[in-house]
Amino acid sequence: MAVVFTDDDSSGGMMQYRILFVEFVSGDIWGELPAVEVGFSRVLNAPGEGSVKIPLTGPAVRGLPWQALQPWRVLVYVQAGEQILWGGPLVTYAVDLSAETMTLNLQGLWAYYRRRYISEDRTFLARDQTLIARDLIKDFGDGTGNLVRSSGPKALTFDDNYLSGVARDRSYWRYEWKTVGQVVEDLAALTTGFDFRIDHFWQSGRIVNRLVFGPPTGDPTDFVLEHGANCTVPGITADGTSVTTEAVVTGAGDGADQLVSTWYDLLHETDGSRRIPRLTSVQSRVDVTVPDTLTGYAQQMISEGSVPVVIPAVQLYPDAFPGVGDLQVGQLATVRAKVGDWPGYSGRFKVTEITHKVSDNGASETRLALAPAEVFASVGSAAIS
Repeated sequence: MAVVFTDDDSSGGMMQYRILFVEFVSGDIWGELPAVEVGFSRVLNAPGEGSVKIPLTGPAVRGLPWQALQPWRVLVYVQAGEQILWGGPLVTYAVDLSAETMTLNLQGLWAYYRRRYISEDRTFLARDQTLIARDLIKDFGDGTGNLVRSSGPKALTFDDNYLSGVARDRSYWRYEWKTVGQVVEDLAALTTGFDFRIDHFWQSGRIVNRLVFGPPTGDPTDFVLEHGANCTVPGITADGTSVTTEAVVTGAGDGADQLVSTWYDLLHETDGSRRIPRLTSVQSRVDVTVPDTLTGYAQQMISEGSVPVVIPAVQLYPDAFPGVGDLQVGQLATVRAKVGDWPGYSGRFKVTEITHKVSDNGASETRLALAPAEVFASVGSAAIS
């Protein structure tokens, strides 16, 4: 039974939320949960988390299969209108006897693949990095691969429309005990890596979980988030802590045999319009044995440190476009904010996190975490030693 509501679109209507729970292994829909509070976060290249507070008394909960609401046994989905906004496994729950409520603490579905290990040696030669990720998930995470001993919930489908165009050589050894999640996230983190997220939608009476890949530079949209028009920008911060013009990444080995990759942003040191003194950042990747991989991490450090990180805090209006159901992590949007005599700020940002909450009085709140689009552009020149 759906009991949580919040403001819908500009029509002034009310959006109905459904909280569905599904058996993780089979994907069979077991029922709906009443709720008095709902919250979740969608995070780019990471699981995100969610919570649902349900009452323990009243007609809405009579007959609920409480024994089924066990950690890792069920997936819980949040649906608004006809759209499924979020889904993931129940991991913990807490019962408040005085308030007569139970809070279900959830993680995004990707959290499961952080718990699956690469259990056999695997080598890839000149294979697109997104196909490497997909093969590892199928074989060692989801049980849909070609391995005889492959096991998993068969919970994912894949969007095969995107290939990164970046071919990589990779070897993964059983004795390293790397998780599928770690390996995929490490591939994504390279400067020429990729973005990924898991979308949820209805198809033929079942909920489908689809892993979607995209370019690390972001997915362009025409969305404009303007302070006072369709969102509130409470503040803007500029942080130069991570600005870097010399990135050093160390890899496997010791002493003179240690692998090292150094990447520079010389233009940032010499361009008269923006020059600054050299700023060095050092990162250790002791498990990396391939120089090109180290270079990728060094490039990413330079890219992310190419400019001070200017980040606006954005809270969407509940009755405006775009809303929580329109935006996806990984998308690019324009943010504009101006006040008083300050000239204001306008820039392109990638959405890295979407947080949505619905309180017990039906009021909703949606906040965005953003990253400047320019930090995802490759800059600099390399020297490897």
